[in-house]
Amino acid sequence: MLKFSIRSFITIFLLIGCTVFFANSVKAEEKRFSISIGGSYQITNLALNEDAVDWEGNSWGIFAKLGYRLSHTVFFQLDVDYIPEIEGVFKTDNSAKEEVEVLTGNFSLKGYLPNTTTLKPFVVAGFGIMHYDIDLNDEAKSLGYYLNFEDETSLCFKVGGGLDFFINQSAAIGAEANYTAGNDIGYYNFILSAAFYF
Repeated sequence: MLKFSIRSFITIFLLIGCTVFFANSVKAEEKRFSISIGGSYQITNLALNEDAVDWEGNSWGIFAKLGYRLSHTVFFQLDVDYIPEIEGVFKTDNSAKEEVEVLTGNFSLKGYLPNTTTLKPFVVAGFGIMHYDIDLNDEAKSLGYYLNFEDETSLCFKVGGGLDFFINQSAAIGAEANYTAGNDIGYYNFILSAAFYF
């Protein structure tokens, strides 16, 4: 099973603390709120029923976030990842499959590097909750397979970085890569998104 220690949380909090400490105050003309939506691609690592199931190594998902500007370079965000299906095939019968649906919500801080113009590199770190639902396909149910795991909710963390390209003060296109992990599921997350500022 994937486990993360208190060291992971301490590292994230230190990153967050340094970002806030070095941030500048908000300028009056800057927009305070942001909303982003986009698509995501995950390289997954599942510790679920590994003796019986071969899990696919990748999946597609969707991503959304709401942000509030704390300073000139720092946003406080609510990040939501939704992965509709990660599929695994039973080793004894390729027609029998397990399917996992993942929903993750993280509170995070996003810090831009100072003195950048339209192309803004950033780092992001945070923690939150991961929930997954696991189910069998119809073929597996008809063959009498059963689930060894139940749906679960656990704490999780994320850490990563990326680039935002600002078209103007109200719109940007972004690319982000992060690693998100809970107790039994972890994934490298690659995101392309459009952001709007108001």
